Amino acid sequence: MRLSSIVSRVYLGFFTLIVIMLGSAWLSISSNKNITSHIETITQQATPLMLQSSTLTIRFLDINRSSIPYLSADYVDELEPLKQVVVNNIEHYQQQLNWFEDKGTAGSPLESILQNIDETGVATIDKIDQTLNLYVSYLDTKDIGSMEQAQFQSVVGQLNNTLVNQLASASSDATQKAVEALLVQLSLIAAEANEAFSLQTSSEVRGVERRLQSRHERFEEAITNLEAQAPALVRRSKQSLSLLAAHAFSAQGSVSTHMKTVKLHESIAEQRAEIEQSIDVQLGYFDELSMYAESTATTLYQESMASSNQALVMQAIISAASVLIALLIGVNIAKGIRKPSQLVQSTLDQVANKDLSSTVQYQANNEFGSVSAKVNLMISHLTLMIENMRQSSLHLKEASLENQSTSGSLREAMLDQTNQTVMVATAMEQIECSVTEITQAANQTLTLVTSAVTSSSAGQQTMGKNVDLMGVLESKLAESTTTIDKLEKESASIGSILDVISGISEQTNLLALNAAIEAARAGEQGRGFSVVADEVRVLAAKTNASTQEIHHKIERLQNSSKLAVEQINQCVTDMAQCVEQTGEVNQSISTVYGLLNEVEQRSHQIATATTEHQVVASQVTQSISQIHELAEENSQRSQVLFSHGQQLEIMSQQQFSLTQEFKLPKPPESKS
Repeated sequence: MRLSSIVSRVYLGFFTLIVIMLGSAWLSISSNKNITSHIETITQQATPLMLQSSTLTIRFLDINRSSIPYLSADYVDELEPLKQVVVNNIEHYQQQLNWFEDKGTAGSPLESILQNIDETGVATIDKIDQTLNLYVSYLDTKDIGSMEQAQFQSVVGQLNNTLVNQLASASSDATQKAVEALLVQLSLIAAEANEAFSLQTSSEVRGVERRLQSRHERFEEAITNLEAQAPALVRRSKQSLSLLAAHAFSAQGSVSTHMKTVKLHESIAEQRAEIEQSIDVQLGYFDELSMYAESTATTLYQESMASSNQALVMQAIISAASVLIALLIGVNIAKGIRKPSQLVQSTLDQVANKDLSSTVQYQANNEFGSVSAKVNLMISHLTLMIENMRQSSLHLKEASLENQSTSGSLREAMLDQTNQTVMVATAMEQIECSVTEITQAANQTLTLVTSAVTSSSAGQQTMGKNVDLMGVLESKLAESTTTIDKLEKESASIGSILDVISGISEQTNLLALNAAIEAARAGEQGRGFSVVADEVRVLAAKTNASTQEIHHKIERLQNSSKLAVEQINQCVTDMAQCVEQTGEVNQSISTVYGLLNEVEQRSHQIATATTEHQVVASQVTQSISQIHELAEENSQRSQVLFSHGQQLEIMSQQQFSLTQEFKLPKPPESKS
């Protein structure tokens, strides 16, 4: 490798620095490994030990906390789920303690601490278990005591009512005094028992028990006195009195049961106090475990800090050596860069001042020699480029002037096109308006024709119904004619019947006359028969008159029937003519309906055609509007093109002015 090259020197310097940096990195990595091992030891041993010790403390305290709701329950039925919570917390504590037993090694301080924790924990858990079992007995005894107290109060109330009633109905003073004495003893016993029930310490309850035992003899004496005065009352109340004595004075009574409840409660309180003391001792062992974990972490931290400080000193020494070597290499490289860089800088300053007539006067077999040659080549290329730009600016100016002329002509042509398009668009808008009016008129005509077709169809249907009704009416009139003919014939037969009746009335009249004659002949004996004959004659006369009247009415009925038959026949004839004329009218309406249908179809065709014409006219108008917009856009573009031509002319002038500012080397004179 040639050391005359600046790059070779730089490479040599970088190689030296890289070797130093690698050595420094190796030393740093070694120290970091040492520190990392200490940190891993802290992370894997000390930190988990501290965290797990805190967790163990929490698990142990959870056992005591979970026993508080158990010992605060009021009913035995509530204890099972609460006890399960305590058992679960004990299992969690044992699992956490097993983790420490796996970490403890024989002979280490951790082993003795864990042994103390294990022994104290087992003793505390046993006490908690005893307390929980004792609390079950306490609740059972408390429930029994509550029932016995309620029974005691019931017995006292019953006896009190019985004695008060007996006191009101006492027949003698001795009986009254005996009842009052028993009532007093009953009240005192009830008061002492209620006082015992309200007390919660065994010493106070024991004092009440002693007072009750002292009242036992007086209570028995009061019962004996009452039995002497009112034996029937004592016999009736014997069971209640025995039950009261059992509750107040016996070892299985409600007062004794309450005493057992209080003693159990005090035992539970003592057990809880012992548990609290055991917990305090256990917390002390937990503190020792935390202190052991903390001391382990502190020792490892101090060792890692010592290793870190040693590595820091070595890093400082290597860094100082690196800086010194870098300074030496930098000075050597700077000496080889200063002079050629000044020459290149001077030439580039002249180029920056738009003077392209000078070149770099430096030749050497290194990088700056190559850079100088490239700078000189760049200056020559830049000179040639500026000459070409001058020529291009002149050509650009000529092209821009020609472009301005062409764009001006194009703008005038586009203005003419725009004006013509506006005129065509105006005409098409008028045509579109006319087509729209025609379409509206055609649609209105179509609407009217459709209404007429609908009306004619309805009229045709109505006329058809009238024709049918006429036919029905004609048949009904024919039936009526037949019926009236029958009526005329029947009325004629009635006339013959009337003739018979008239003959019968005449015969009856003759018989009555003959009877009257015979009655006159008989004299006084035939007077009754004469009266009958007169009545028969009168009846025959009335029958004859009625027959004549009926005959006259039948004649009038026959005349009316004949007239009705003639009128109905005339109606039948007229109805036939009406039916014929109605058929002709219906045929005419059908012809009109067909013509209206044809008109409606033609109106539909006209409306469709006018609508299509309107759409086409609208499309043509829209197309002309688009052509007008395009013409305006082309006019604007021609205006922009004209302005761009002016800008090109200005830019070519500016470009030529800029190239004039450069100082170019004089061209070599041609040899003659």
